[in-house]
Amino acid sequence: MADVTHLNDQHSSDWVLKIAELNSTRALIPLDIINVITDFEVYEHMDKPYVTGKVVVADAQRIYERFDFQGGETFTVQIQRDQNESIQPIKKTFIVDEVLHVSKANETSQALVLHLVEDIGFMDTLQNVNKSYKGQPQEIISAIAKDYFKKDVINNAEDDTQNTMNVIVPNLSPIEAMSWIKNRATNKDGYPFFLFSTFALNKLMFYDLGSMLSQNAINPETPYTYSQSVELGGGPQRLFQIFDYKVKNVEDLSSIINAGYVGANHSFYDITSAKSANIKFDVHKDFYDNADKLNKRQSLPLISPNLKYNEKSISDYESRNINNIFAAKSFEDNKTLTEDNKIGDHKKKIVSNAMKHLLTKSPIEIIVNGREFLNGSSNYTIGNNIKIVFKANQDDNPSTKIDSKMSGDYLIHSARHVFAKEKCYSILLVTKIANYISDDYPVG
Repeated sequence: MADVTHLNDQHSSDWVLKIAELNSTRALIPLDIINVITDFEVYEHMDKPYVTGKVVVADAQRIYERFDFQGGETFTVQIQRDQNESIQPIKKTFIVDEVLHVSKANETSQALVLHLVEDIGFMDTLQNVNKSYKGQPQEIISAIAKDYFKKDVINNAEDDTQNTMNVIVPNLSPIEAMSWIKNRATNKDGYPFFLFSTFALNKLMFYDLGSMLSQNAINPETPYTYSQSVELGGGPQRLFQIFDYKVKNVEDLSSIINAGYVGANHSFYDITSAKSANIKFDVHKDFYDNADKLNKRQSLPLISPNLKYNEKSISDYESRNINNIFAAKSFEDNKTLTEDNKIGDHKKKIVSNAMKHLLTKSPIEIIVNGREFLNGSSNYTIGNNIKIVFKANQDDNPSTKIDSKMSGDYLIHSARHVFAKEKCYSILLVTKIANYISDDYPVG
């Protein structure tokens, strides 16, 4: 994974719009609105294979009336780093799928707010999949993306003949079909896959969570830091400041217990053979005992094995009975979507869902300088790790110790990039599944 620090070697101001055009099959020529855009936002999310956005237009030339917005218009945008053309620009085509708001600013002008969705998000609503596919999950997803969107899919899935399956897509949209397959896919350790799109690239990403969590942070030497002194610093450090952060509605352990991903009994019933298998899931034995291979310095569980109730570890409780049904041997040559070759392989499904729930336990929202993430040559946002450091709170003895709970190598789960007045801020939702094991400053 690329290191973002090198982007600060050259001084330059923030990003600027180079192209901003509205177009439609009903229009004679594209409409250049670059000079009347007041705000532009882009939203990326690891659970969405398309990017969304919003643009605010100061309409003093009857744009809303004359362009006759009906939904389905295209909006093409190109953003370039100002005074630094060595960094590749980002170009993206969106569809106007909704007019969010029209309001009068005065007697001669109004504000027009358009909601945008990446072109495949709109194309998805126009198409339907009713056909069979054969192959491994990444092969089926790539085939659907190519057939319906003419999009390439970048994946890191290992070739594994045990994952080959026959699937009949039951009357779904292409994105629904790809998400259906994605939700079933796991790697050899049971880690889930995510299918997402980014603002910088015009390809889909299909990556497993284990590889994303184990990769190096893109800012190993210059962590994002929340500190007033950062403003006075020089060099790249000044650009890696956390301007604000929010920790809210976190550490909801009860919801993970209720979902059956701390300690529970999961049964899998084969309606073809009338056989069932019961699997006891323990979040510590089945996941956290091996989690240190993802990040050795960040392996302290978010759910401690020392957390007990009535002198019994909470993961030893069988707090829920989760029942699953599937049909085996529907095809002679391959398994079905819900089938597994071995009973033990069903545990991978449990581990996969448990990891997804753990990602929701301790997220932090941070506001940082956005330009460091936006480069048209590579993806620096969702799916990448960033190092974040919060100094330890100790007013009677100032020290260099860090807050080992708040600090960490965080996975970027979603990103909202806000462009206004030639300044770009990124609001990142970052998450982790384990804490640092020490309050010493993490090197590298």
